[in-house]
Amino acid sequence: MPSESDENNSLTGADIDEFCTTCHQYFDKEDECWGNYVPLTRDEEAILARMREVKAKVAAVKKRLNEIEGKNGFQIPGDARGRDRVSEDQALWLEQNQLMATLREEWQELDLRRQEAASFRMKILGHEE
Repeated sequence: MPSESDENNSLTGADIDEFCTTCHQYFDKEDECWGNYVPLTRDEEAILARMREVKAKVAAVKKRLNEIEGKNGFQIPGDARGRDRVSEDQALWLEQNQLMATLREEWQELDLRRQEAASFRMKILGHEE
């Protein structure tokens, strides 16, 4: 019958508390490592949550763009400068297309922040210098 320390990769609770002080500082209490799991930092969790929100917005914008493009007789406007010469659907398409570009920029910024946060996590866990 395996002991409690065997179940946690031969680490006792006292051992874990001694060398996982970073867990208490950067990670949520329920995500503390047991020596075999690398939890995400609070920053990583927040960034990933924001990325999920952006992804949901992108899906909604794509759906709206497809709806607009699917209308009979719709033509994608070739020039954004002549907004007064575009139909209501074309103006809406231009607006949604601009929103998509903004979301792409936000995603790239969040991805860069996520990579930096992951690198920081690896440093505090001693895997990178």
